[in-house]
Amino acid sequence: MTVAISNYASGAAWLSSLCADILPSNAWTVVRDTSSEKVFGLPGGAGFVAFVIGDGVVEIQGLPVFDPDQPAASQAGGFSYAYSPFLPRYVLPAGPVKVWTLVNSRRLCGVIKAGSAYYSFYAGLILPFGSNRVYPFPCFIGGSGEIGGSKESAYPFMSGGNQYSPKVCLPTGAWQIVGGNSGGNTSFTNEFPYSYSYAFVHPFDGKYHRLRGKIDGGAVVYPSLVVSSGRSSDTDMLNADDGQWLGYLDGVVAIPQGRAAESLIAVDGVDYLVVPNVSKATETYGLRLA
Repeated sequence: MTVAISNYASGAAWLSSLCADILPSNAWTVVRDTSSEKVFGLPGGAGFVAFVIGDGVVEIQGLPVFDPDQPAASQAGGFSYAYSPFLPRYVLPAGPVKVWTLVNSRRLCGVIKAGSAYYSFYAGLILPFGSNRVYPFPCFIGGSGEIGGSKESAYPFMSGGNQYSPKVCLPTGAWQIVGGNSGGNTSFTNEFPYSYSYAFVHPFDGKYHRLRGKIDGGAVVYPSLVVSSGRSSDTDMLNADDGQWLGYLDGVVAIPQGRAAESLIAVDGVDYLVVPNVSKATETYGLRLA
């Protein structure tokens, strides 16, 4: 396992270090290494994560199997993105960055800081509520994708819309959009993430900003639970609450708001980094530094 906090000359320099050193040192196997695509096999044959490199952004794809003769866009079993909504993506800033990189045998997650903006990412497996027989590929992919627009919050935990929003692979092998709230509202004060056939991450699906600490003022962290939608379509009004509780995001927690960016919350001897939602200091989550 790696918890690295480092400065780099650019986002591209960090990506180069990630692919050449950090992931391989954690037994992530390189199966494709080109200038436009980096594909890694997860330890233990648990699946694959692909990074499709563009101009200042990296798209994230999850794959249960990998065909070396096909590009990432044509791989079977991954999220199909021939049309909108697109693959999740995260930003690679051009200038100096500070990066918190967390890697274990299941997932890569972390945050890239450029100036006063924080670009988060998650690629790999969640901690599922079931064995690999009933849930063979519990994959979650997300990143701070659409920047500067109405859906700036389309990142791993507070998805503001269906363009670059996170995606989760269900126990059936189908993929589902992860929508933090159905209206694309970046304020996240409305409790209506169930209006469409989107999965969601609880408690980021509603009024998480009302979470509180302990009675004595001590710190509390809340697990991030990934929940699928039970709707068969957006017009299915009967099954909105009949989704499955899929599992936890590994290393990502909800926290009481009002704490300074990059401050630490210590709970049971473990530190959690306070991370803003891109440039929104009033919307934060916790990243476990262990």
